[in-house]
Amino acid sequence: MRKYGILVTLVLLLAPLLAQADPQAQTSQDQASQISQSPAPQDVFSYSYLQVNRLSEHSDFFNDRSAGQGLKFSYGFNGGVYLFGQWNRLDFARLAGHRNLSGIGIGAHQEYSQSTSFFIDLGFLRDRLSGSLGGATDNYWRVTYGFQSHLSSFVALSGAIFTERNTDFGRRPFGERLGLSFGGSVLALGVFGEHTANGNRVEAELNWYYP
Repeated sequence: MRKYGILVTLVLLLAPLLAQADPQAQTSQDQASQISQSPAPQDVFSYSYLQVNRLSEHSDFFNDRSAGQGLKFSYGFNGGVYLFGQWNRLDFARLAGHRNLSGIGIGAHQEYSQSTSFFIDLGFLRDRLSGSLGGATDNYWRVTYGFQSHLSSFVALSGAIFTERNTDFGRRPFGERLGLSFGGSVLALGVFGEHTANGNRVEAELNWYYP
């Protein structure tokens, strides 16, 4: 997983620079004025969706695996801003109890080509243990910077680097996320893997994109 993290990091750092290096850029004042007056391009990816997911996570902090279903909702506004909220209930494999993971956040996205979109978002998350495990709560921030890119009309590649700050249930100062999505502009099925210093996560998700 680490080698994929290095690859994702390099792509995220270099792609915006390469995307902006247009040798045929218009330089005249008249042409620049026309560009500035034209409407902003529509992002190739939609950030308005309803998601049903299955998350499985191994945590070194708990020395156990937890898994369960969840929901996520995202709504994109004109101008490239989106809001999101999420919730998951994760049952432990060996410990007698479960976790409730919930959060809200805000992000921004930008189309860099006809096939690629970049995004950055900030989320505030709460990881709460069930009463049988003491009911402790871990409140933390997660910052994610990533991309989505169409490999074909049916397959898309996604990658991101992220940090989770002020965590109590295991330190996760840096992580990588990589996965594939299969589908069209209305429904898509995705499979993703994440790696952090506290363990690994695997997520399967079904997204319904709405206008």
